Amino acid sequence: MIDRIQDGPVIEAQGLTRIHGRGCPDCVRLTGDVHGRNVCPACGSVVAVAEVSFRLWPGEILGVMGESGSGKSSVVRLLHLDDRPSAGTVRFRESHGRAHDLASIDEAEARRLRDTRFGMVHQNPHLGLNFGVSAGGNIAERLLCCGERRFHAIREAALGLLDRTEVPRARIDHQPGQFSGGMQQRLQIARALAPNPELLLLDEVTTGLDLSVQARILDLILSIQRDLGVAMVVVTHDLGVVRLLAGRTMVLRHGRVVESGLTDQILEDPQHPYTQQLVMSAL
Repeated sequence: MIDRIQDGPVIEAQGLTRIHGRGCPDCVRLTGDVHGRNVCPACGSVVAVAEVSFRLWPGEILGVMGESGSGKSSVVRLLHLDDRPSAGTVRFRESHGRAHDLASIDEAEARRLRDTRFGMVHQNPHLGLNFGVSAGGNIAERLLCCGERRFHAIREAALGLLDRTEVPRARIDHQPGQFSGGMQQRLQIARALAPNPELLLLDEVTTGLDLSVQARILDLILSIQRDLGVAMVVVTHDLGVVRLLAGRTMVLRHGRVVESGLTDQILEDPQHPYTQQLVMSAL
């Protein structure tokens, strides 16, 4: 386990913006919630997110909520270095103080951070698991990226992670395709936790699962936060998920943050009409 001695934010984003297309000087000005669109009428570019700023502290769970196309998954892609911002800065601080500007690091350093400091769990397990190798092999791939080469140590670590995520040890040599949807998500989480990451990104991880399975996955996420102290970003459109997991929440619409703050305050006394609509629709 990483000795998490960090006393500053894990992530500090300022003015985070991602534009798909050639872009123009008016893209940000002519899009957003006030205009009800994220496609620039001047040049046709898509403003996935614009001017998003937030801090994420060690051990904190930040909820990112919004409808499809709001930009919430784009934020995760930028944090995981699957995409790079068009403008703004994202600073990531490792537990012992080393800081990185994620907007400007080279691909080799980006790969190191993805492999050893970040964990990602996708809505679609096919994006987060290698279906061509066993459950244990999926975990081993992450451990190999961290430099572990001893077969026995890898096997024991994999068994420990299966225990941690409540996947039966007897299934370590089974292919992911032999698992149920809920078990595939547990295996994704085990794989993501293999390098003992400092940042865990969860993108709609309970969508499409039965309610009882969702509840067990959410309990697992809370136990990971409690026991490991890893900072998390949870992307969801489900208010119940946000209410249970997140201490703070950002609400996105048309690529902009329309409301942010303590989750209880946002859900009990929403200020923005869109947030009010989300809360009312869930009642």
